Amino acid sequence: MQLCNFKTLLVGSLIASTLFLSGATADTAGKWKFSTSNGKIPEGWEPFAFDVFDEQDPFLLRRSNSAKWDGKQKWEFNTARLKIPAGWEPFSYDSNDEFDPVLLRRRTDKWDGKQKWEVSTAGLKIPVGWEPFAYDCKDQSNPFLLRRRTDKWDPKQKWEVSTAGLKIPAGWEPFGYDYNDKFDPFLIRRRADKWDGKQKREVSTSSGKIPAGWEPFAYDSKDQSDPVLIRRRIK
Repeated sequence: MQLCNFKTLLVGSLIASTLFLSGATADTAGKWKFSTSNGKIPEGWEPFAFDVFDEQDPFLLRRSNSAKWDGKQKWEFNTARLKIPAGWEPFSYDSNDEFDPVLLRRRTDKWDGKQKWEVSTAGLKIPVGWEPFAYDCKDQSNPFLLRRRTDKWDPKQKWEVSTAGLKIPAGWEPFGYDYNDKFDPFLIRRRADKWDGKQKREVSTSSGKIPAGWEPFAYDSKDQSDPVLIRRRIK
């Protein structure tokens, strides 16, 4: 990824910062499974990523066997331009689609038709109130996709983004993957206004099976043998 100035800027920010990102505690007993949608989301599965190279079955799904998991939940997915229909949540991005790239989802068994989201893009700095949620690996100048929920607006939230190798710095959460970057592919984020500098995460690949305590969160569409990226919180 040709983002040298961006990386230099945020490495300095990482060293100097004493702020902290909030994150969920890892469920070490939870076991996740993943699948593809084949055009329809089975009951209990959640869409979480997208394979831009698979034209027939691109949506990646996940579900957990943990006691907290709701196996009856039902989700739908769709696409959207820059306007998100009420009730839909932006969750991924199709970098091959120049006209309709934002992927949406909604939970139909607990339908909240009033929630409203906006999407945008960001360069090197995330505007206050916006959350980074996806990455456009084909856009070198403006790659980060942002979202904010306008009906439950938190104008004070502040996020930072950076990249990381196989080691995630304390306090940062992996949330995306740049398959074009062989040396520094993991995208990480932290919420600067609610900073948890002690949380530590690991990232790995699944090898076809999600180990207990690990969560699938991204997908390497160029890796045919081991494409699913997984994470866990170790502290």
